[in-house]
Amino acid sequence: MSSQDRETSAVLDALKGSFEQVSMHTPVERIVAAGRVRRRRRGLVGVAAGATAVAGLALGVPALSHPSTAPPQARLTTGAGSVHIRTAAFTLDSDGHGTVRVTWDKARYFQDHQGLERALRQAGFPVIVKEGVFCKGPQDDGRLDPSGDGPGVRRVMTGERRSDGKVTLVFDRAAMPAGKQLFIGYLTPSQLVVTHGRPGSVERLVPVGVPLTCTTQAPPPGHPGD
Repeated sequence: MSSQDRETSAVLDALKGSFEQVSMHTPVERIVAAGRVRRRRRGLVGVAAGATAVAGLALGVPALSHPSTAPPQARLTTGAGSVHIRTAAFTLDSDGHGTVRVTWDKARYFQDHQGLERALRQAGFPVIVKEGVFCKGPQDDGRLDPSGDGPGVRRVMTGERRSDGKVTLVFDRAAMPAGKQLFIGYLTPSQLVVTHGRPGSVERLVPVGVPLTCTTQAPPPGHPGD
């Protein structure tokens, strides 16, 4: 391993380690309870939306939306091949040459996964983001380092810590092998209880355009995956 690889590895390990402090400030019971509340709310919203639509059809009038309760939309600006996105959870900036920088407040790292996927794709970076699901390609032996990264990941994704309490991940599209994309699998609140936040996510390089093997079994805490 070169000195640059060792330095990159140390930064990513420290970065992922810093996320553990987020869960330490919040008891795992509260994390799990919050996840359950969010799921119940999504179910209630779905039922309410269905009832509203049926009522609208029965009355022959369109169902009215409530802009004040809608989630804030990302602000997107482009220019000279670059993409700049601002959301409540993160900011994304690309330079038009294949480098994409995504910055979070530490407490928001595990939020808005689908928003992150859309933003990275908008910036031209090939990625799949899931929660509670962990996928690999047909030739992948499943190896992960203790931080949850598979072979080759740290060539396309590096980490930086900032003095203001925020963290930045840098995605390098130019370093992505041909025919590959990045897979990011975030652990669910209940899975984080088991791993104590290490790892808090799994990253692998997976092939494009072929079926992936996926499981809901999270990697064991602090050990390579199977």
